[in-house]
Amino acid sequence: MHYHIILTKECNLNCSYCGGGSDTPPKEIQYKISDLKSFLSKDKAPVVEFYGGEPLLRIETMKNIMDTIPGRFVIQTNGIFLDKIESEYLKKFNSILVSIDGSKEVTDFNRSNGVYDKIIRNIKLIRERGFCGDLVARMTVPQGTDIYANVRHLAGIEEFGHVHWQIGFEMFWESGLDDDKELEEWIQSYNSGISSLVEWWVREMELTGCVPGIVPFIGVMRSLLSGKQSRLRCGSGIDFFSVMPDGRISACPVSIDFDFSIIGSILNNDPHSLCNKACVGEPCISCDIFNICGGRCLFVNRSQDMLRRNGYEQICLTVRHLVHELEEVVPHVRELIRSGIISANEFEYPEFNNGCEIIP
Repeated sequence: MHYHIILTKECNLNCSYCGGGSDTPPKEIQYKISDLKSFLSKDKAPVVEFYGGEPLLRIETMKNIMDTIPGRFVIQTNGIFLDKIESEYLKKFNSILVSIDGSKEVTDFNRSNGVYDKIIRNIKLIRERGFCGDLVARMTVPQGTDIYANVRHLAGIEEFGHVHWQIGFEMFWESGLDDDKELEEWIQSYNSGISSLVEWWVREMELTGCVPGIVPFIGVMRSLLSGKQSRLRCGSGIDFFSVMPDGRISACPVSIDFDFSIIGSILNNDPHSLCNKACVGEPCISCDIFNICGGRCLFVNRSQDMLRRNGYEQICLTVRHLVHELEEVVPHVRELIRSGIISANEFEYPEFNNGCEIIP
């Protein structure tokens, strides 16, 4: 199973859609690393993902865990301190997810001036230092983002193997400042950008013989090709859990301050006893694309009363459009596989849950 280890709730950035970490205590790890080791030892194949806040503010704690606990390692970071990780630890990571929102202009607008250039320098540096694993550009997509232009930009940076994105929650909250018409217009623009991206994605397969690493497309296409049904794709509450600084366990890293999400503790629970204690409910489970979408987001599903009017429906419109556009090109993709231009194996991603939620 997969475990987000929240090393700290502090963050060194103050992004426009986040605000610089969480104010809820405790902000720092309270349990002993030996307690975490004891808990994870009951899982035969744990995946440990370092998370925050910004996890690289606590590099020594991270290294201590990596030295003490066997398993696969992943980190989700804003990338500012990637240059501080020594080569021996870089090589232990299977995947590194770096928060970057697209072009220099967009990233710096969202995350502060100079952030884009620092990230680009650091991802080149870690490649030079021997990191050979999966490097994922992890976008946050606030209202107004040109999804086509910015995904294309990141897909063109050779150091990144994959691009993933999540639509920002804040635009759907009841307290959102933009009116419904502005949001509806942006959703139309976003969906149009998705259509263009799918068209580009398939065209690139034809031209290059390779499947561009657009994570949401790959994950959904894999299901459409195989016919295999999917549960909640991020795995939250199923096989993906978050260890909070006080040792409590949340089904989801975003909803750690909500009672529904707290399902146990590393001190009192066995890993496998946590599964399915928090699950998505209606309207998702009765939806006609539930077995493809999986419910999109446990937090949003369980917090519907916090959303603006029609907020849930607006989110679902984006998912339905993405699924529909990919369904439309399934015959074309099957023909590319049949003719040997691409391999079906290229859709076998990720190898394990690496922190990409798949459904944006």
